[in-house]
Amino acid sequence: MDSGFGYQPYGGYSMAGKKARAVRVVRSGGWKVGLSGSIEVPTFNGQLSVSVSEGVSIVFVGANGAGKTRLGVLIDNVLSHQGLEVHRIAAHRSLSLNPAVVPPSFEVATNLLFYGYASGSYQHKPGHRFQSKPETAMLSDFDHLLAALYADNNDVSIKFRQNALNSPGIAIDPPPARLDKLKEIWSIVLPHRDLIILGGNIKTRTHDGQEYSASDMSDGERVIFYLIGQSLISKPNTLLIFDEPELHINRSIIAKLWDEIESARPDCCFLYITHDVEFAGSRHAATKYALRSYRRVPSEAWDIELVPEAGDIPDDVVATIVGSRRPILFVEGDGGSLDSSLYRRVYNQFTVIPVGSCEQVIHTVAAFAARPQLHRVGCAGLVDADGRTHAEATYLAARGVYRLPVSEVENLLLLPNVFLALAAALNFSETEAQAKLSTLRLTVLRLALEQIDEICLRYTKRRVDAEMKKIGLAGTDIAALDAAFSQAAGSVSPSSIFQAAKIELASAVQSQNYEKVLLHFDNKGLLAEAGRQLGYQQKPLEEFIGRALRSDDNSDLHAALAQYLPTVTPRP
Repeated sequence: MDSGFGYQPYGGYSMAGKKARAVRVVRSGGWKVGLSGSIEVPTFNGQLSVSVSEGVSIVFVGANGAGKTRLGVLIDNVLSHQGLEVHRIAAHRSLSLNPAVVPPSFEVATNLLFYGYASGSYQHKPGHRFQSKPETAMLSDFDHLLAALYADNNDVSIKFRQNALNSPGIAIDPPPARLDKLKEIWSIVLPHRDLIILGGNIKTRTHDGQEYSASDMSDGERVIFYLIGQSLISKPNTLLIFDEPELHINRSIIAKLWDEIESARPDCCFLYITHDVEFAGSRHAATKYALRSYRRVPSEAWDIELVPEAGDIPDDVVATIVGSRRPILFVEGDGGSLDSSLYRRVYNQFTVIPVGSCEQVIHTVAAFAARPQLHRVGCAGLVDADGRTHAEATYLAARGVYRLPVSEVENLLLLPNVFLALAAALNFSETEAQAKLSTLRLTVLRLALEQIDEICLRYTKRRVDAEMKKIGLAGTDIAALDAAFSQAAGSVSPSSIFQAAKIELASAVQSQNYEKVLLHFDNKGLLAEAGRQLGYQQKPLEEFIGRALRSDDNSDLHAALAQYLPTVTPRP
């Protein structure tokens, strides 16, 4: 068995199944088993055929309890019995690292790693590697991985020395070992940490020269080393199954890590099992499946659906849609924002998906409508008022996008009944809460009047931008185009828009129409004013509101928010 990094072909394997086939590979060594196979996965609606081949990536994404690990075990068992090389890395894995491990031969080391038995084969994998509990066993093979990498490094070094001795006077370039490639990928993913490969040890060095043993690596560093190593040491044309490939890895580097690993093993098929839709979306070229649930009786089966390609909707969003049993509500912001928590509580019959800006919400709802393959569940959108007119709000609602009653989502918490419910949750008496609301109301009206020019200027910019986007430039030559543009642009008067907005807002302030002022006052900092009335700084107040929204003990707050928020009807 050749341990060189060039993925030399391995010797003959029995072909027990019809799905796997021997293929001719144009490399020295002749015939070998190529990576080509498929498995029929039992689903609630019949059989789902999943094919694997070299250079292909597959992602199964689903929530906890959807049977992801059991599916990985099934694929491992079936395809291994078909004669394919399958190497599964379980989610439940030990990160204990002993860099001083003493390697046996490369063959013994890899057998221990792949099968858990020194002279093993795939038949030994369930009982030895996974202790007869393939779904739940703790995978503790870091020592075996290091031993295999060390053994490979030794074999490559000895072969190089022998070649040099047998070819005196001839310059020979040292061949790369798997540890060399591991170090290369490591330096790309973690450029601030140097990996130092010694004869029988591994160390890490920081940018300021401090060194520490590999056993003192952080969990993230160890798992990165582990995943790169497992991928590189695997046999040629292997199906690599990674359960929870995102575990312990910083989101900022996870896509780059797996891009590099996949590039290093073009002969392999990568099958990922994850609950992280963002990770699933990062595998752009992968075939993706959404897992919704799993059953054991009357027969083992999964509720699985292929995630369709939708270039105008991000992959992670499509995966969430397909995996959901509830209608989808697209909202502004990101998953960690306060508004997402608020929407998930009030619209709890929906799966809430933040997609960024208001334009992205509108675009995503429209793109959803144009994709009938996604229509197993309905969808709708929710956007800030942002100065939209009543006519525009009506137009958007007819297309499944609903406008908030405030210019900024944070200002929902300043609406009278919501503020009173929030004050009550903070143990203020009704009299105290009403007094604080009166003070807050006067403060907001005063600030609106003081900032009226700035508010109306921002509104005017948004209106001009919206009007310019409506211009249809259908000129057939440059003169016609210039004339059409001049005519369309001439119909937009920023000063008229500004004056009309200023008159309307000034009238709302004068009549003390507090709710109408909040509809136009685009200032996220107003929440800080509410916090001052309640004795909180804005950040601690937001944290309290987040906890209150997640608690069932604040039904008055939930009800008050529902009172102001629009009734949303998902479009099919």
